Order: sequence, then C-alpha cells, then structure tokens
Amino acid sequence: MSEDADLKELTRRTARRLFHSLPAGSVGYEMWRRFDKTLARELSMFFTGRLYSREVISQHQRELCAVASLTVLHRPHELHAHIHAALNVGATRQQVAEVIFQQVTYGGMPVVVDALDVYARVLGERGEPFPGDEAT
Repeated sequence: MSEDADLKELTRRTARRLFHSLPAGSVGYEMWRRFDKTLARELSMFFTGRLYSREVISQHQRELCAVASLTVLHRPHELHAHIHAALNVGATRQQVAEVIFQQVTYGGMPVVVDALDVYARVLGERGEPFPGDEAT
C-alpha cells in the first residue's frame, strides 16, 4: 500500500471510531467538502489521519482535552461532536461532566451551563442517563 493509501485508511478508521455515533454530515468535514473537496480531504487527512491518530496520549485523553477546550472557547457545534467522540472512545459520563465543570475557572459559569446543555442533548441522542441519575 502507498503512504497516501495508508493515510486514507487510517483517516477513515479514526473518523469512524470517533464519530460513528453522529448522523452523517454532522461533523465539519461535510461543510468543508461543499466548498472545496480537495482541501477538505487534505484537512481531514491531517486532523483525523495524522493528529487525532497519534499515540502520545490516548484517544480518551485527547477527547477530554477537546471537550475542555471547546467548552471554554464556546464552540457548541464542535463540542457536540467531541462529546460523542469522548464517549465513543471510553470516557465515562462522569469524566465528561467533570471536565466541563472544571472549565468554570477558565471560561466562567455561562460557558459551563451552555456546555452542559450540549452534553444533555448528546446524552438524549444516545439514550444514556445523566451522570447524577446513576446509583452511586
């Protein structure tokens, strides 16, 4: 297999692992593609094939970092996708909630409340309970 073919396959596998629980077209790639197919493929191969597939930290850790960053930056659309991804790669519901709550120090309560609203939608889409509703 060529390096390009290997990278394409790695990109597909990583994207499937992270975002399989999302409806088709709900991740940014589909929007990028509408504007420039070639650039969208190159961006996807960089982000998903090269950056997101690195093994320096686990996918679980990487997605919790993404949830934290997107919470503070107040990027609800991207946060939605990365909460799904975090849960898809083994983060617990409690860990995702805790990462969001910890951002109050860096972004303030309004971004935490908005992130929790996004998280509630994700849990509803997945048919999963809120972390606080589980028996302790």
